[in-house]
Amino acid sequence: MPFEWLKLLHAGSALLSISGFALRGYWMLTGNPRLRSRPARVLPHILDTLLLASAIGMLVVLQANPFELAWLSAKIAALLCYIGLGMVAFRFGKTRRVRVIACGMALLVAAYIVAVAFTKSPWGPLAGWSG
Repeated sequence: MPFEWLKLLHAGSALLSISGFALRGYWMLTGNPRLRSRPARVLPHILDTLLLASAIGMLVVLQANPFELAWLSAKIAALLCYIGLGMVAFRFGKTRRVRVIACGMALLVAAYIVAVAFTKSPWGPLAGWSG
């Protein structure tokens, strides 16, 4: 599969994954029963699998080590934070307030990940800022 197709699959999967996360966060806020529906529980795993597979595919095509590139290391570290915050938001948060805060923080981390992807800098949205 050509690199451009993998990149398109990765970007599309990321868009759908983050959008789905935001929608599930909205459903959590509003107490919508769709949050517990089978598609809401299964689709994120499918999208995230496509997202990860396309990322690995791009690394293979480029023959790149993600830990040799600071911006990719930053994305991986942020991804782990995003996953942890998502788990607190939808599974382990003891109170509604904790779940809502974790969900908001996860969305901020997702925005950082997207900014890092666009700028190719671990500084993400601050890349190019001259102070």
